[in-house]
Amino acid sequence: MDPVTQFLICLAAIFLIGTFGEVVFSRTKVPDVVWLILVGILIGPVLHFVTRRQLLGVAPYFSALTLVFVLFEGGSRLDIMQLYRATPRAVLLSALGFLFSVLGVTLGTLLMVDMGLLPSDWTWHQAILAGTIVGGTSPIVIMAAIARVGVPARAANLISIESALSDVLCIVAVTSLVGVFHNGGAVGSGPWLALLRSLTLGLLIGAVSGALWVLMLNWLKHNEHAYPITLSALLLLYVLVETAGGSGALGVLAFAVLVGNAGHVARFAKVTAELSLHDDVRGFHSQMVFIVKSFFFTFVGAMLGPPWSLALAGTLLAVVLLVVRFPGAWLALLGGTLDRRQRHIVFLSVPRGVAAGVLATLPVTAGLPGMEQLPTVVFACVFGTILIFAAGFPLAMREQPGEEQA
Repeated sequence: MDPVTQFLICLAAIFLIGTFGEVVFSRTKVPDVVWLILVGILIGPVLHFVTRRQLLGVAPYFSALTLVFVLFEGGSRLDIMQLYRATPRAVLLSALGFLFSVLGVTLGTLLMVDMGLLPSDWTWHQAILAGTIVGGTSPIVIMAAIARVGVPARAANLISIESALSDVLCIVAVTSLVGVFHNGGAVGSGPWLALLRSLTLGLLIGAVSGALWVLMLNWLKHNEHAYPITLSALLLLYVLVETAGGSGALGVLAFAVLVGNAGHVARFAKVTAELSLHDDVRGFHSQMVFIVKSFFFTFVGAMLGPPWSLALAGTLLAVVLLVVRFPGAWLALLGGTLDRRQRHIVFLSVPRGVAAGVLATLPVTAGLPGMEQLPTVVFACVFGTILIFAAGFPLAMREQPGEEQA
């Protein structure tokens, strides 16, 4: 088949499956990304339309773009008053979830070496990198689920903030560890200082940029190019924050939350003009998110493949992440007021996504020895966690709300 024809057929199939998945999602609450990953498996390891080597070349660019689109979509729809009440507990949930995930995956992979599922040269370097790569939940999957389904507000804000913060934890931890391992040094206070600096810069630059952009909304409301201008600002903001050494993801999220809550911000600043994010911008951006998300999760499926022992190891790690999720979430929710249904939603919010996909390729591109098997394990783990979320999330949503916990 002619390559152009083959490409167009794949493109049409991805969009149609993505649309079909959203329809199924709205009726069954089974996340649409499951079907997109299955399409990726079909065109990748099954039919060999694309190879893993080809995909690795575009992974860093495509993943960063996906992150910007989805964080703006999810962040702009969060209510800032609910965020204020949810942030302290979300920070605790993110930190405990990350810690338990890293410990569980690190120990799990070392055990799998003894079982023969992972290569005998798999050391604690690979083990701890695997743990930090998949240590955080995915804002792409979770925020998309919240946007499509009526998740209770307190649980929705809690897991949304957790996913955004844990993405930051993963990115900073992995990049710091890659630098440490590359230089042959030991892990000291450097990564923690890098984490604090990254969080502070990302939040500060993103918040200042968002506040300034709120003041421009009245002008943008009458501009037919409002969306391209806003998108350009988002991309430049991401680059600016990353160049300054901050977290681009957190910067975009802070920007999105402020712009999405322009009305609250205007009242706080005593601005008399009626400010809000225009519906045309929201609508166009939602369509772009659909396109980018469809490509990314097809990419995840296409990255899967032999050796199947590595894929099995990644799938088992998804189960490990579910198991270690319970003690971390339970501790974080102690003394909270979520009812039984909302707690179950929090417990089952384990999907991994963009950050894990991007970071899986980082140790390989950095030239660290023995990391060639890492992407396969991570992508299988991502798929496994999404399947767990797909199975458990509809069950949790069908529960009757219970009494609130004291």
